[in-house]
Amino acid sequence: MDLNALFRQQHGLVTRRQALDVGLTERQIDRRLQCNDWVCERRGVYRLAGVAPSWECGLLAAVFSAGGVASHRCAAALWGLERFSHPAVELSVPYERRVRIEGIALHRSRQWDRRDETSRRGIPCTGINRTIIDCGAVTSVRTLEIVAESAIRKGHTSWNDLVRTLSQHSRQGRDGCGRLRALLELRLGNRTVPLSMFSRLVAEVLVASGIPRPELEYRIEADGAFILQADLAWPELKKAWELDGLQFHSGRTEIERDRRKRNRAKAEGWNIQEILWSMYLDERPQLVEMARKFLAS
Repeated sequence: MDLNALFRQQHGLVTRRQALDVGLTERQIDRRLQCNDWVCERRGVYRLAGVAPSWECGLLAAVFSAGGVASHRCAAALWGLERFSHPAVELSVPYERRVRIEGIALHRSRQWDRRDETSRRGIPCTGINRTIIDCGAVTSVRTLEIVAESAIRKGHTSWNDLVRTLSQHSRQGRDGCGRLRALLELRLGNRTVPLSMFSRLVAEVLVASGIPRPELEYRIEADGAFILQADLAWPELKKAWELDGLQFHSGRTEIERDRRKRNRAKAEGWNIQEILWSMYLDERPQLVEMARKFLAS
C-alpha cells in the first residue's frame, strides 16, 4: 500500500512506522514535518496538512498512539448508537500496558482477548456486545438500556446475545456486568428475553461439564393430562430443574398457580429443584456440582 492510500483510508493520518514501511527515510519524514506538509497529531502519528481535523481523525490518532482500540462511549458512537455522537476520546488497552496519554480516557482491560475487535469508519474498536457491556461501566442502567435498544433495532445484536455476552464476561468486580445484569433482569422479568434462552445457556454449561443433556421445555403429564412444562428435565429419572429468580411472576396469583403445578408434578413422583439466575452467572461450578448430586440422588 502506498502513502496516499494510507492517508485516504486513515482519515488523513499515517504513523511514523507506516511511513518507514512504505519507503520514506527518517530524514524525509522530518522534512515534511518541518515544512508543515504534515502535522503531528500524537507522538509518532501525523496528519496530512491538507486534511481538516475531525473527531474520527483525532480518535484514530489516539488509537495509533496508545496501541489500543476505541471502546466504551467512543465505540458506541462508531456503531451509530443513540446517546453518543462525538464523545471524548475513550480507549481500551491490554491490562499490562501502562501508558498515559494526555486527553485520553484509557481503560486497562483484563479481558483484552474478549474485545472482539472490528473496524468502524476505518477505526479499530470493540465488537458490539463488548461495547454494550463496557458502556455499562460508565453509564446509568437507563442509558445502557437506550444503547442496547438502539443496537438491537439496527440488527447488530439481540437480547439473547447480550445474555450470552454477560455470561462470558461475568466475574466478580468486572466493570459493566452489574448494570447489564440489572438491565437483563428487568427485561427477563418483562419477558423481553425468552426464558427458553436461559434454559439453553444453563444446559450448555451442564453438558460441557459432562452432565447428561437435559430435555428443554419438557411437558410433564399424568394420565394424558398436562401438569407442568419443566425448563430442563431428565425424564428417565423423573427429575427436573425450574429456572427462577428473574422476576418472572407478575403477582401472587401466578406464584401460587406455579407452586400448585409443581406440587402436582411432585405427587406424580417428580423431583423438582429451583435454580436461580444468579447461580448461573456467579456460581457456575457450584451449579454443576448441584446437578451431579441431584441426578445421583
